[in-house]
Amino acid sequence: MMRIAALILPLWLGVIAVASAQSETPATAADEPRLVAALFRSNWCGPCKVLEPRYDAVMADYAEAPLERVRFDSSFGRRGALARRARQEGVSAVYEATAGATGFVLLIDRDTGDVLARISMAYSDADIRGALDHALQVIADREAFGL
Repeated sequence: MMRIAALILPLWLGVIAVASAQSETPATAADEPRLVAALFRSNWCGPCKVLEPRYDAVMADYAEAPLERVRFDSSFGRRGALARRARQEGVSAVYEATAGATGFVLLIDRDTGDVLARISMAYSDADIRGALDHALQVIADREAFGL
């Protein structure tokens, strides 16, 4: 019985950790947006408390934009499950490069792995909009040129 519990508990915790990544329902490969806005946050992170409300307010204006919003919440130390989620989202290399840091948003081209912007608490609402608009335009230009 203990052996079964030892096998099931990690799987159950992994399910909770993946759910805590707080992404919208994963799409199929054909309809996944190319631009990923990945928020790296934690409950204990001071910069997150400044950035998140500002970011969430601005993102409300981008509800119809062709981008996927993903939250990597490392509040409970579930790096393994979050790393698996990053692989599912196609941003594994960028996720690994963050080394568990929090308090920022990365705008990532899923196809190339390029980080198009790193949004921090120093960004105003206008700066966040500018970064999002620029990243969306870069993606549109790349797609228009077949890149």
